[in-house]
Amino acid sequence: MKTKRVFDGQRGVLAAIFTASIFVNLLILTAPLYMLQLFARVMASGSIPTLIALTTGACIALVFFFLFDMLRQRLVARLGSRLEARLSPVVLEGMINGQLPPALRQAEPIRDIQDLRGFITSPVFLALLDAPWSVIFLALIFLFSPVLGMVALAGIALLFGLALLNEMLARKPMDEAGKQATETNAAVAEMMQNAGLIRAMGKTGPLIGRWQLKAFSALLFNTLATDRVALITSLAKAVRMGLQIAVLGVGVVLVINNQLTPGLMIAASILLGRAAAPVEQSIAGWRGFLKARSAQGRLNTLLAHLGAAPERLTLPEPEGRLSVENATVVLPGRPDPLLMDISFELKPGQSLGLIGPSGAGKTTLAHALAGLQPLVRGHIRIDDAALSDWDPAQIGQHIGFLPQRVELFQGTVAENIALMDPDARPSDVVAAAKLAQVHEMILALPGGYNAEVGPRGEFLSAGQRQRIGLARAFFGDRKLIILDEPNANLDPEGEEALACAIEEACARGAAVVAVTHRISLLRRVSHAALLQDGRLARFGEARQVIEAAAQPMAAAQAHPDDPKIAPFRHRKGSADQDAQTPPAEGESA
Repeated sequence: MKTKRVFDGQRGVLAAIFTASIFVNLLILTAPLYMLQLFARVMASGSIPTLIALTTGACIALVFFFLFDMLRQRLVARLGSRLEARLSPVVLEGMINGQLPPALRQAEPIRDIQDLRGFITSPVFLALLDAPWSVIFLALIFLFSPVLGMVALAGIALLFGLALLNEMLARKPMDEAGKQATETNAAVAEMMQNAGLIRAMGKTGPLIGRWQLKAFSALLFNTLATDRVALITSLAKAVRMGLQIAVLGVGVVLVINNQLTPGLMIAASILLGRAAAPVEQSIAGWRGFLKARSAQGRLNTLLAHLGAAPERLTLPEPEGRLSVENATVVLPGRPDPLLMDISFELKPGQSLGLIGPSGAGKTTLAHALAGLQPLVRGHIRIDDAALSDWDPAQIGQHIGFLPQRVELFQGTVAENIALMDPDARPSDVVAAAKLAQVHEMILALPGGYNAEVGPRGEFLSAGQRQRIGLARAFFGDRKLIILDEPNANLDPEGEEALACAIEEACARGAAVVAVTHRISLLRRVSHAALLQDGRLARFGEARQVIEAAAQPMAAAQAHPDDPKIAPFRHRKGSADQDAQTPPAEGESA
């Protein structure tokens, strides 16, 4: 499989840009050639018609220079736009699917694309395209006079040396500044996400101080890189001006000694300015070049990691039979598995309540069932086909998922239920809301289904967000519905509506898996599973699991010092303790 690169598919545009650059740089010779002809023909002969003919030819050449230069700049703008339009969807899909390599988890690929596009459309990129022509202009100066050629060569070599010095001095602080800026931006996003908590608990000052440490580090490296680039840039300007003075001074001496004509001297000075300009501009824009080069390297790494998506056979529409076979999850850097050899089956129309103490692996199992957590061993099958063998776009249409933390998109209630699908039918949106028992709640909102939820759903309460998220999980033809603590923010009325929604979804043939801590919901599902330390301790009909879990609890109360029943003893501060041994009816598990 061929590895994707940033500039793949842009060969035609690049070739057109290089072709236009050839004509632009050839037409730059108009001014020195015009100067030569003025001194050689017009001033020697005093012929006005010759002057008019030369001036007319020069004007025509300038018109073509304008056209080719405008064409080149437009092509460069098109190249930047095409790169962003082609790469952004691919990179964004990789980010959403969690396919970023570990080295790029903290990177910002979309910003890298924007930085690369900004550099391509900047004058520095065009200066780099013109830099090879410095050699041709130097060769012409050598043709005029070897002495002037040596002076020009020494000056251009000095400018190139400054460019290399600029690279060595600026690369490391620029890389460090980029890393620190990424961490700083992540810290800001984290604080804004928890702004209410920070303000309520009076920790604004300490967290801003923590952010300032990161920001100061980024600022320090950025200032260091800026100072070094500014030093070399100013030095390059001085060298370029001194070089032109040197060429004119040496040229005057050669003219006095009749070794050079005044026209050649002035033409050489013009050519030297054109030869030195790309090098000087490249030094001035070196920061942008370093950022673009780093961005291109990261994007190439990302594209190579993503590769081409394997083509999968479209399987028949699933019925919803769920089979978990020895599912094992191990995270990098953690010695103990989060899940170990989990196995159970669930048929269409059945529902499962997952219970267990904190850290038992309930959420990890829910994510694995939704295809969000890869397994190191075992399989999760839907209709006997492994979840990894299904086309994600196909099977995703039949899996409903409610995460533990419900996030809504800025838009209307209807758009969030349909997950921003512009082709969603209003009847399907209303059907999902009715199935989730939230139709009346939505109609009570100002605007009903057209009510705006605000950024991240902040116009709604936590319970309202959770119930709309539940309707989103039921939207469409869902055969497997996974709910991670769906009643965490619900009142008793909401819990009853949730239980009725699960029962109705099962009656329609869906299999439902719900992570829960409430006995009220556990009594309404057909099956229950108890997880302990990442292992499946019990699985069966909900009533049997509840009764079996109640026996160790009673023994723990009767014999509190018996080590055999220590795992069932109540532990103070455990949020999930009551989940492994359900309490009385109506209490929270």
